[in-house]
Parts: sequence; C-alpha cells; structure tokens
Amino acid sequence: MSLQNLNSPQLEAVQTTDGPLLVLAGAGTGKTKVLTSRIIHIINSGLASPYQMLAVTFTNKAAAEMKRRIGETIGEAVNNLWVGTFHSTAAKILRRHPEIVGLRSDFTIIDDDDQTRLLKQILNDFNIDTKQFAPKAYLSKISRFKDAGQRSAPASDLGLPKLKEIYEIYQARLKSMNAADFGDLLLYNLEIFAAAPDVLAYYQDKFHYVLVDEYQDTNNSQYQWLKFLAAKYCNICCVGDDDQSIYSWRGANIANILRFEKDFADAKVIRLEQNYRSTARILKAADSVISKNKERHGKTLWTDFGDGEKVKLLSFADDRAEASNIANKIKTTIASKKFIPNQIAVLVRAGYQTRPFEEAFIHNSIPYRVIGGMKFYERMEVRDAIAYLRICANFDDDLALSRIVNVPKRGAGDAAISSLYEMSKLGKVSFFSAIKKSLAENSLKGKARDALSNLVAMLEKFNAQLTTMNLAELAKSLLDQSGYIAMWKSENTLESQGRIENIEEFINSLADFSNITEFLEYVSLIEARDEKNLQEAVSVMTVHAAKGLEFDLVFVPGLEDGIFPSSKSVEERNGLEEERRLMYVAITRAKKELILSCAKSRWIFGDVQMQMPSRFLKELPEDEVHYEEVFFGSEFSQNHSSSFGKSSTSSFGAPRSFNKFPTQSFVKKAEPKYEDANSGKRVFHQKFGYGKILSADGNKLEIAFEKAGVKTVMKDFVTAA
Repeated sequence: MSLQNLNSPQLEAVQTTDGPLLVLAGAGTGKTKVLTSRIIHIINSGLASPYQMLAVTFTNKAAAEMKRRIGETIGEAVNNLWVGTFHSTAAKILRRHPEIVGLRSDFTIIDDDDQTRLLKQILNDFNIDTKQFAPKAYLSKISRFKDAGQRSAPASDLGLPKLKEIYEIYQARLKSMNAADFGDLLLYNLEIFAAAPDVLAYYQDKFHYVLVDEYQDTNNSQYQWLKFLAAKYCNICCVGDDDQSIYSWRGANIANILRFEKDFADAKVIRLEQNYRSTARILKAADSVISKNKERHGKTLWTDFGDGEKVKLLSFADDRAEASNIANKIKTTIASKKFIPNQIAVLVRAGYQTRPFEEAFIHNSIPYRVIGGMKFYERMEVRDAIAYLRICANFDDDLALSRIVNVPKRGAGDAAISSLYEMSKLGKVSFFSAIKKSLAENSLKGKARDALSNLVAMLEKFNAQLTTMNLAELAKSLLDQSGYIAMWKSENTLESQGRIENIEEFINSLADFSNITEFLEYVSLIEARDEKNLQEAVSVMTVHAAKGLEFDLVFVPGLEDGIFPSSKSVEERNGLEEERRLMYVAITRAKKELILSCAKSRWIFGDVQMQMPSRFLKELPEDEVHYEEVFFGSEFSQNHSSSFGKSSTSSFGAPRSFNKFPTQSFVKKAEPKYEDANSGKRVFHQKFGYGKILSADGNKLEIAFEKAGVKTVMKDFVTAA
C-alpha cells in the first residue's frame, strides 16, 4: 500500500512507530485507512513481523475488513497477524491457559438464551418471582459488572433482590459446567495475567505493537486488558473519536480515551481533521454543536468539497405533518433523480419513532428498509399486541390465540396447551371453543384451569367493549390487564424499555382508526406489501444504528427536548454530553444535504403534547442554517402532495430565540377532549382534518369531514374548530 495517497496527519500517524500514539480521527477522516497503512508500514519496515502485532476492534465485520485490506498487500502472511475482536482474541488466549482459572480447554461459551435459562433456575432456587424480577434484569446487571471488571456486585449498585449472592452462584454454576459467558472472556484473561506473571510476560514480549480501533467505545475490562498487553513496549496505537462515544449504556467509558495521555507517558496525539465525506456547511454545523461539550479533546473538521447547501431546519405544526412532508420531499427528490433511494436516510433518536415515517412511506409508495431493527409492525411486541386485539375481535382466530395464550406465562403448561390443540382439531372447533368446552366440562385442573379461565373471561369482557370503548384505550387496558406490559417492565433492561416504547407508540397509532375492523384491515394491507425488490430503498434507522454509515441526503426529525435529547439523558450525569455526541453523529452522516426538523405538538402515548425545540438547535451556526416554518398541519399533510407546501422562510437569525415556538414545557398536555357534541358544530381531527358533526351517539360522533368524507370517531379525538 502506497503512502503517497495519505494526507500529512495521516502520514504522520502511520510513520510514528515508537511509543504510545492516540489518533483522534474525526468523522469521515479515514481512520481505517490509517490503521491498515500503519500495520503494513511497520511490517514492510522490518520493525515487527505479523506474528508480533495485535490489532483489535469491536465487530467481526470490521476485523475481517481490516484483515482483507492488509492481506491485499502482504499476502498470506496476514494469517500470522493477530487481528480480531476483543472477545475473539480473549477467547484465543483463554483456550491456551484455561487451567489457571479452573476451566478445561474445551469450555463452552454460552449465549444470551443459555444465560437467561441459568439465571431463571437460580432465581427459582431463591424463590424469587421471575414475573416481578425477570432473569434478563439480572443478566443486564451482571453484564455491566463484568464490563466494569467487577467479579462481585458492588454494595452501591444492587437494586435487585439477592443480586450479590445470585451473581456469585451464577459464576460458580458456569464454572461447574465448564462454561463462560462473553463477559467472562476478558475477565478471565485479567485473572490469568494477575495470577500467572510468566504467561503475562509471554504475551507482553510477543506483541511488540498493539493497535486498537474505536478506542472511545472500550469498557473498563477492555481498557485494563490493553494496558496489561502493551506494558512492556508501550507501542500502543489507539484510533478513535471521543466526539462519537455514544455507547455508555452498554458499558463504554469515554474516560479511557480522554485520559490516554495520563495513562501512557510521552504519548503523542495526532488529530485527523480533513473530512472526505461531507460539505463544509454540514461540518460547521457538527462542530458548532459538539463544541459545547466540555469532556473532549477538541478538533475542527474541514473539507475540500466546498460549502454545499445550507442545513435546513423545518418547524411543523405537528408530527403528522412532519412525517408526511418528509415523505413528500423524498418522493419529489427521487422523482427528480437528484438522489436515488439508497442515498437517502431518516435518522431517529428512538426505535418507536419509525412508525409514522413507515406509514407515510407506504402511503406515498416509497420503498424503504429499517436498518438495525425490524419494521414497526413486524416487531414481536407489536405483533403480540395485534394478536390480543385480533382474538378479542374474532374468537375463531386460532393463530392469534396460540400466539398469546401463554404470553405472558399464565401457569398453563405445555402439556395442557397441547391437549387443547388436539381437542380443537379432533372436534373441528376453534382453539378458543376447545378451551371453553374444557372449562365447562371441568377437564382442566389446577393452575391451568385458573389461568385459562381468567384469560377467557378477560377476552370476553373486552370483546363486549369493542363497539363502545375507544380503541386506543381498549388496547391499553387489555395489555395492562393481561400482564403483557408488566412482563416487559419486570425485565428492567434497555431492550425491554424499547419494547415498552413500541407498545405505547402502537397504542398511540390506534387513535387514527374509528374501529378495530378498520385497523385490522390496514395492518393486513401493510403486511401484504411486496418486499421483493428493495435493493433501492430509503434507510430508516436510529442514530445509534447509523454510526459508520453515510448518505447523500439525511433527515433528522423529532428534534425536541424530551425526544432528542431524551428526557432521561437530561437527568443523568454526563447524559446531555452523550446526547450531544449522538447529535454530532447524526449530522456527520450527511454528505450533501442535511434536513433537521421539529414539531410544535406531538401525539405521544395517547396525548397531544406541546413540544419545546431541542436545545441543540440553538447551538447550530446561524449563518449556515436556512429556517422554514411550515404553517399547515395534519389536514394539509393528509390531502396534498407538494414538497413542503406554503411556508415562511427567513435567515435563521429571526427565530434565533425560538419565539415562534411554544414556551410551555414539553410535558404539558393539550387535552383534545370535545364536550360540545351538538349537530352542526365544526371540529378538527388529527387524521381527517376539519368537518361538521352530523349526529352524536354517546361517545361516538358521526362527522362529515371536508376531505375524508363521513366518518364515525370517538369524541375524545376531536377538538372544536
């Protein structure tokens, strides 16, 4: 590999071969190129053989790409290079010295499912209710302890019953089975290094050079492991970007990269600041935001690509208008052939935010794919929630009932369920009818009888309320009373919190539908879409999933306090700084155009809430941003197909104080309930727009909408116009 195609800082990083080196590689500055070039340069210069070098990163994909690039230059000698993920390298060392920590060389590395099953057994031994305190909640805590290099639960961080004892027993059970989990791999390495100085000396002497990718994402165990291995020669090169440290929730410690110069004497720091991805205005926006963080080394990105277009900031009346108009903008862009679908991305802060965009894309026939996650209506928890509604609407829906009959666990064992299946097949009746028949004949006994009797009673109760109860409220009550939401809350993990958010967003989506039949037909149409030809598709994903990716046109919607930054982050120590780094990552995914947006009101978990613009918007550079306020709301967005419609445009200076935005806290709720149901009154509905009441029947209103025709809606979902 030639060194001629490297810029000056890149070349300096490659040729600095003695002593500790920190390469601060800003977004799009060619860090992988520097890492691979440095390894090749060291080998070609005769400073070390491939066997004497260790290169670690975080994913198998990144390790394979690094190995491929190096192999193109040094050939089969690359097979002697130790290159891999932290865990694969640690496993390789542990296989060589297992007896030091009480294992055999054929030890098993167990996955999440096995870990969860083992913890469930231990919790049962302690008589701990696994419905109230889920095994995954313990697993999440134990994993974080191991990331931090802790073999016992600290007294200051227990939170779950008997956590300290359960962690100790869990480890003892793993060892008795000659097994280890992923967190153990690094911890056992650390124990080997501490207990066997001769083994440590061997690896310290072996690795003349240690290279680390994405150093900002290392946890405490990885940090200690690297310090052990690099201690003899101190030829450690860490490449990373403190401004892109966004994984503290999974154990990453930004302090590792911030204190590099204190950890390694005479360390050299080289900044890679020339960006090969984005236009100058996009980079200025990113730098302006991230410069407000205090915990950072500091650098300023620049490019030779020219200024490019100004960053656009759009303010919408509500979230429906936001999603619809972004879809229209994308549709217009694709039709004009300015960008193809693959070059466009919508980046959201949280997974539940994808739903309105997915629906807007479906409505506009825009091909899309959800990266790093499933499409909203394909997610397990959403399918479960739909199954609950389906069985309430149709007791003959065996597929729906079989999905939720024991979710959450009700005490009806597999044997009881299987016998009821057989009864339904032999009797040629529905599964629901077979359950009712068994209850009537008293053939079910014990826990199974109680569990299924309660389930049948609950489903029949909600079936009777389908025509009288608001669909969103019915779904919320159904999922509450079934114990489904409580099941996810008991896990108390980041994954389960995401599932709860998706359930709440699902309930929120039901406000668009007058009755369950309309909703189920809609879902069927979504599921029936042809997904075969999605080679060209718009990408929809969270900002976390977008790290490392790039797109010509990027939309970042939902920029309101409480969403981005998240409300939780504001309460946490250093949480706001990580959210700002996440914003930096979002901005730097854009190559040519960046469109940011916020809404003045948003339908959140069953309530219309007035929103405050994200504090990050005030940190954008005034001269580089073009502001547009889109006056129309949902009514326009449901019935027009123009790009952005009528809007006001100005320099960003005019709304600098955001005086056009509501000044209320983002948690203030605007109640949509409509009390005056007299005929002839003009009303507004979030989905159908403006209309006049024709008649009222209790909670239900028959309304002639100006654009959508005659609809029957619940009065709680209209406001006086």
